[in-house]
Amino acid sequence: MNIMKYYTAWIFTFLFLCIGSFSYGQLTRNNFSIGPRAGVNFSNVNHPDEAKVLTGFLAGVTSTYSINESSGITVDVLYSGEGFKIGKEEMNLNYLRIPVLYNVFFGQLGESFRPKVFAGPQAGFLLSAKAGGMDFKNEIKNFAFGIGAGVGFNYQLRDRMWLNTDLRSFFDLTDTQKNRPSSVDKSFIRNIQFSVGVAWGF
Repeated sequence: MNIMKYYTAWIFTFLFLCIGSFSYGQLTRNNFSIGPRAGVNFSNVNHPDEAKVLTGFLAGVTSTYSINESSGITVDVLYSGEGFKIGKEEMNLNYLRIPVLYNVFFGQLGESFRPKVFAGPQAGFLLSAKAGGMDFKNEIKNFAFGIGAGVGFNYQLRDRMWLNTDLRSFFDLTDTQKNRPSSVDKSFIRNIQFSVGVAWGF
């Protein structure tokens, strides 16, 4: 089994285990919601040392399934502009990111403002890799696996409509570069992400 299949299997195992707990929760009306999400990334790599933060944007779809009044599972599908800078040179790495997050909500069911904390794995599928107008996608691994956590809140705008605000931090656990020489340190993407979404309940 190659590394991409291994990590993908890990993510879906995590998701199915969470889904398995649904039968133990008290499901309520509007326990599933879906809608658009957009925001900004502040990404970097741990190596080389001179690498600096690159700002990018993200956009896509967010969905949440409420297990009970205090917990739920969020699955997003997001275009994510990431990378880093060395001097004035930008290394742009664009991914399709799929985070699977377990949420713990605070407050009482029915309240308009619900703070939350969350954590879970994230898959990344490389879409493009460019620097100085040159394409170097063949030098970057096509798949990335990471973990993340964060805080945020959901605010009910009206019946069956919520504003979702998240501050997330993700850390890839797979090296970005293919065929890296053993004498060169591995490079992992680090990302702080702020995003806002609007979701409608069903």
